[in-house]
Amino acid sequence: MKTLFDPVAVGARQAKNRLVRSATWERLADAQGRATPELLAVYNALARGGVGTVIVSATFIDPAGGSLPGQLGLARPEHVDGHRRIVDTLHAQGCLALAQFAFAGRDGALWSAGDPDTATLAALPDLYARATVLARQAGYDGAQIHSAHGYFLSQFLNPATNARTDAYGGSPENARRLLMDIWAAMAGEAGRDFLLAVKLDCRDMAGTPGLDRICLETAKALDEAGIDLVEVSGLGGNKGLCGGKKQPESVFRREAGEVAGAVSAAVALVGANHSPEVMEEVLEETDVTLFALSRPLLREPDLPARWAAGDRRPAACVSCGKCYDEAGNGCFFTRRRSEA
Repeated sequence: MKTLFDPVAVGARQAKNRLVRSATWERLADAQGRATPELLAVYNALARGGVGTVIVSATFIDPAGGSLPGQLGLARPEHVDGHRRIVDTLHAQGCLALAQFAFAGRDGALWSAGDPDTATLAALPDLYARATVLARQAGYDGAQIHSAHGYFLSQFLNPATNARTDAYGGSPENARRLLMDIWAAMAGEAGRDFLLAVKLDCRDMAGTPGLDRICLETAKALDEAGIDLVEVSGLGGNKGLCGGKKQPESVFRREAGEVAGAVSAAVALVGANHSPEVMEEVLEETDVTLFALSRPLLREPDLPARWAAGDRRPAACVSCGKCYDEAGNGCFFTRRRSEA
């Protein structure tokens, strides 16, 4: 019988268990996008808490792609040292460490003058390739392309936001062209042992029909190209995953299961993964290999260790959506206790 704490292959690497910390925006970097002691403390707690793989932050790779205060950057050599300290902290506890490359959508600078032209888009893969080089210098085991939640690349895949009639719109192949070009540019710098991952939407807040199929076909195209890990997410929008709306547990289990059954890459299911029993059901019923959590680990960074020790109570996170705070994003209840 498969368990959450089985070692599992992810590309050329091995994760010590099936639990993944899904990347988030901590709002703890300095004004230049550099890691701070406060941000390092977040990753130290996660590493000691028993999670097997950590996807680090919603990281901008160019100033034009940043839109969030306190956002971590990996755009220049000066950013590398802070990332190296994060990676060293994670590796010391046996965690795999992946950087997440997040490029802002319509609220970012690239959209300020309207839809980007083809020349601008054609230059973007080089930015991702450069960030891949920097991530390798920092010691990461891999990098994830964020193509979900209303970020830049997800707006090409979603027919509700892509009305282009050029090489980047009008057909499924054109809609994923930029993502595929970015993957190829990153693969050219990655090397055999550097994992490449992607995060995809299978639903959005508007209920756009067919996104589950687009997610599946995009995952298959990337799998054929050699992607190592697909994280299946959804709901979309800048705050879609923290809206406070109660969701069924492991909410995207059907869509993630369909992807996992169609690709050879590892597949991570994210979204309301609160109970070991429910995740183990998914393990038995599908080919999903990994389970990603974010908000539950904001409240309990040691949740994996608690489950591993035999305390199988569900995560204490109540999905209240009150994670955002100007002093640093984190659990509302933890902040309230510390302020009492």
